[in-house]
Order: sequence, then structure tokens, then C-alpha cells
Amino acid sequence: MIGWRTKLAYGWGSLGNNIVYGFVATYLAVYYTEVVGIAAASASVLFFVVRIVDATADPVMGMIVDRTHTRWGRFRPYLLFTPPVLAVLTILAFSIPSLNTTATLVLAYVSYLLWGLSFTVMDVPYWSMSAALTSDARDRTSLVMVPRTLANVGYIGVNIITLPLVALFSFSGERQGWQIVAVLYAVTAMALTWVTFAKVKERAEAPASHRYSLPEMGRLFVQNKPLLLLLGAMFLTEVAFTMRNIIPVYYLTYNYDAADMVPMLVGVFAVTTLAGSLLSPVLAGRWGKRNAVFVGIAITSASSVGAWLNGYGSLTPIIGWIAITGLGYGITNISLVSMLTDTVEYGQWRTGRRTEGLVFSSNIFKTKVSSGVGASFALALLAAFGYVANQDQSVATLDGLHSTMTIIPGIVGILALVPLLWYRLDEGRHAAIVAELEARDAEPEAVS
Repeated sequence: MIGWRTKLAYGWGSLGNNIVYGFVATYLAVYYTEVVGIAAASASVLFFVVRIVDATADPVMGMIVDRTHTRWGRFRPYLLFTPPVLAVLTILAFSIPSLNTTATLVLAYVSYLLWGLSFTVMDVPYWSMSAALTSDARDRTSLVMVPRTLANVGYIGVNIITLPLVALFSFSGERQGWQIVAVLYAVTAMALTWVTFAKVKERAEAPASHRYSLPEMGRLFVQNKPLLLLLGAMFLTEVAFTMRNIIPVYYLTYNYDAADMVPMLVGVFAVTTLAGSLLSPVLAGRWGKRNAVFVGIAITSASSVGAWLNGYGSLTPIIGWIAITGLGYGITNISLVSMLTDTVEYGQWRTGRRTEGLVFSSNIFKTKVSSGVGASFALALLAAFGYVANQDQSVATLDGLHSTMTIIPGIVGILALVPLLWYRLDEGRHAAIVAELEARDAEPEAVS
């Protein structure tokens, strides 16, 4: 069993990662459209193109991780050397000047792509390390709960405090405020990731990853059916989540003339997401991880429909529906990530090769594509509904913003149930697979 000190130390790295990830994922679009002056349609294309290009690096990074062997282990070196690079690139991403349209877009493309690549170099090894800390399915649920809960705290916490901080530090204008906040987040994230490097050690007896060539990677990936199904479900839930995180600034600003309410709305979502995260292991222990996901998605989707039917005449009911949505998302997120870890042993059992890097790099690949699709879709909808920055919006635009905040992500999220109908790697089957793998490892000793 992993001690809570180790779990907490591991979680600090996730908190750091998601401080900068949440800042970029939620506010870079706002910075581009509201501060730099990039049109919503251009920003939509930018997010889609950069995230797809960036995502192609994830499988390669997974292969590199599976080939890494150092005195610090397979995963920890990346947590030592990458954070300073990511910190600098985070600051640069929020330092884009307003030049002519072409020059501004080029700088935005380059800075965002470099940021994404550096995040890959840190995030793939970080999550891959979780499979090397324990092989017990139930222990993994509690292990994953800590970093995922702290990830939510970092991600959503950034959403709460960013706009007030930007206003606080805008001594010489709003641009300065964004840049100072970027520095604060970047330095904090770097320090927290270094805590994980210093305090978390990989198991000496953890099974070694197997090396594989680039052509073999596709075959190993396709043979892991539970992994493919999980990635499909997670992709859809994350597209919906990304949309919900980008739209609130626009939604509250224009539908309610209440931009100052963004921290409160996101804060409510944060509290209930945390509650759902803490509830997830309880539900998973009672009903199984997959059934816990079904419950979480049902709650999230139902609340999205309820919010849409409510309309946007009053903000108070919307806050209530958002609270319910957060509870469902917390349950769903923790359960899905815990299920993902179990696919490492399934892949080893199915193919004879243990490839944590492949599993978790494919997860990061999926996250980048889903965030790119979610952000691009949300911004494309803004453009389609006639949104123009810093102006009064038409009724059609306001209706579109309301739908983009509520029913549209609800529909996307409920589609995640489809691939899970074929998912069969439950706790009992995983335990049997682990036992069989341990028996295989013991066979040479028995012969000798």
C-alpha cells in the first residue's frame, strides 16, 4: 500500500501541471481575442491546428519514456529538467504583442506550439509514473484520486483567481497584469513539480517497460481494446469540459453583464467537482469504476439539459445547475483516469510488453486533441453565432452563448457512454490479469 505522504507528494506535481495548464486552456483564448485582438474565427483555427500538431509528439514521447533508464529512474528526470523550460514558455505565451495580423498570428502559433511540446515532455512521464508506484487496482484508485483532485483544485482554482489577479496587477495596463500572473503561475508550478521529483521514488521492483519500435507502437496500441474504448469516452467528456471552461467568461460578460461573477461561478463548480472527486472512490468501491462513470455522466448531462431549459433570465438557477454539473464531472474524471491505469497490465497480458509510456502518452495525445477540438468548436460557435469582441451582442448571439454553455456540451458528454458499453476490464478481471502476470514472472524461478 502507498502511504498518504507519498500520494500527496505525487499530487503536488499534478497541482503544478494544472495551474499552468488551466491558465493556458481557459484564458489563452480570452487573451488572444479580448487583449491581443485576434478574431474568434482565426483563434478557432489556431487552437485546432496547434493542438493537433502538438499531439503528434505524444506517442513519440511515450516511446522515449519507455526507453529511459537513469539513476533517477525512468520518469523522474523529466520532472527535474522540464519545469524551468515550461515556466519560460508559459510567460512567453502571455506576452504576445499586437502587431499586424500576420505577425501576431505567427507569434501566437509558435509560442503556443512550443508551450504544448514542453508540457508533453513533463506530463507524459508524470502520469506514466503512476503505474510504477503500485499494481493494486484499489490502491490505484486512491492514488489517482489525490493528483486528480489536486489537478481539479489547480485547474479550477486558476479559473477563480485569474481575472481578479490580472486586475490587481494591471498597474500599466491589462497586458502587464496577464504577464505578471503568468510569472506567478509558472514559478509556482515549477516549485510544486520539483517537490514530486524530490519526494516520490519509483518502486525498485516495478516491472520494466519494454522497448518497441515506432512501427510496433501502432500494433501495441490497437491490441489494447480497453485503452481504445477509454480514450474514446475520455475524449468526449473532455471536449465538453473544455467548452464549459472557455465559455463562462463570454457567457457572464455578455448574457448577464456580470464578468465579475466568473470567479464565483467557477468557484461553485470547483467545490462540487472536488466533492465528486472525493465521492468517486466510494462509488467505485461499491458499484465498480465503470458504473461510477455512468452515474457521473448521467448527472452531468442531465444538469446540462436542465440549465438549458432554465434560460438565462436569472443567474441564480444557472449557478445551481453548474454545481450539479461539477459533482458529476468529479465522479466521472477520477473514475476514468483510474480505469486508464489498469490498461497497462491488460496491454502487458495481451501483448507480452509493458508500455506505461505508450498508455499515458496516448492519454495526453487524446487530451490535447480534445482540448483543441473543444476550444476550436467553442470559438467556432461564437463566430457562427455572430460574436464580436467588446461590443453588445445580438439576441441570436446571446442564445447561442447560452446553448454553448449548457445543452451542447451536455450532448457531447452523454455520447461518452457509447464506448463504455463495450468496456469489460472490471476490477475482478484486472485482479486476475495481475495474478497471471505475477505467475508468469515466477515461472523461471520455479524452473531453476
